[in-house]
Amino acid sequence: MNILASKLFSWRQILLYAAVFVGTIIVLQRTLRKVCSDLVAFDCPYYWPVSVFQFRMPTLRDIAVAAAVTLLFYIAFRILESLKYSLPAVFLTGVLLISGLTFIHGIEVGFYTPISGNAVSGELIANSTEGQEYYHDALKIADPVDFMRRYNEIQPTLSMHGHTHPPGATLVFWVLEKLLGDPALMSIAIMLISCSLTMYFVYRLIATEFKDETAKYMSFLVLILPVVQIYYLASLDALITALLTGIIYLFAFGKGHRSAVGASLMLSLSFLLTFVNLFILPVIVCYDVLVNKSLRRSTIVIGVVVVFHLVLYFAFGYNAYQSFRTASLYENPHGFMGFVDPVNYGFTRLEDVAELVFFFGPFLLILMYRGLKKIEFKPLNVLTGLAVLTLLAMFVTGAWRTGETARACAFIYP
Repeated sequence: MNILASKLFSWRQILLYAAVFVGTIIVLQRTLRKVCSDLVAFDCPYYWPVSVFQFRMPTLRDIAVAAAVTLLFYIAFRILESLKYSLPAVFLTGVLLISGLTFIHGIEVGFYTPISGNAVSGELIANSTEGQEYYHDALKIADPVDFMRRYNEIQPTLSMHGHTHPPGATLVFWVLEKLLGDPALMSIAIMLISCSLTMYFVYRLIATEFKDETAKYMSFLVLILPVVQIYYLASLDALITALLTGIIYLFAFGKGHRSAVGASLMLSLSFLLTFVNLFILPVIVCYDVLVNKSLRRSTIVIGVVVVFHLVLYFAFGYNAYQSFRTASLYENPHGFMGFVDPVNYGFTRLEDVAELVFFFGPFLLILMYRGLKKIEFKPLNVLTGLAVLTLLAMFVTGAWRTGETARACAFIYP
């Protein structure tokens, strides 16, 4: 059956929703600029709600690559329909589109810069041995075991990215550098690992309540989300999103002890990459209570994570709590932003939500609204509600002091 036979949107609706969405963003953007310049100053990105953004004039080569990727998308979509969204074909399409869109910037800026780029005196060096990325910290590691042992001491000296993360964030790039050497290959490796895991676990999640073809189509839809297309090549957050998606599937729908062990190991690994994964704990605990009517599974999984970190502490001296405190103080050196800088706190909370909505786009927003009108107490709906509420609670605490949530909170989309 043709997946588009239901005609989700008429052409009139497509034009109307797109125009209203873009118009609303522009009005909000210009209103906030006016408020920031004339009424009260706050952290207001010029291209709100996107924090880091600038225009550049495309060359003929850029336009040709963009046109080729658009044609590739159309052809691939028709082929996927005929194959009923076979997962290998979905995966191949996803990585080709991500690679193609990134290639609009060229190999150096697109594939090297996110890993090894550095700006010196305003000039971009795509492949530098000095800079502020995890890769640059990883190049300085002579002994990874010693790095773990002294991490609490080393952490404040790391770059702006490594400074706010556990040791695994830097060690991932150390491993990739040793295995592959070339930053462009490291970018591709991160994309391949992240896309395959995200696609597979989204498919398994959706297949718990929907037909197989629908689940495969949804896994394709996730891979062509703007946030995935933009950030899955080279970003550590892509790996984090993949792990969190896997944890949720194994915890909520996996059977037996193997799935619980898998969820525990993936959660332990994720806590070596980022402290943001604290987000998932209320989700799995509340899901256990609401759906399983028990705390047994969540207690086991969280217990394994605690034991894992105790082993790290006694074996290497790595203190996860101290590392978290260091990262937290770096993000909010003067304490809770809501008390210290309430104006900035309020506007950046709006920015955090707005960027997630912006990257979600008008059409998925409309589909989500239609779905909410028919919401039932089903496991996937429970997970969605718990995830959204927990993320909003984290925003309330002052987390993500300035935007970039579409990348750092990419896990909310699956």
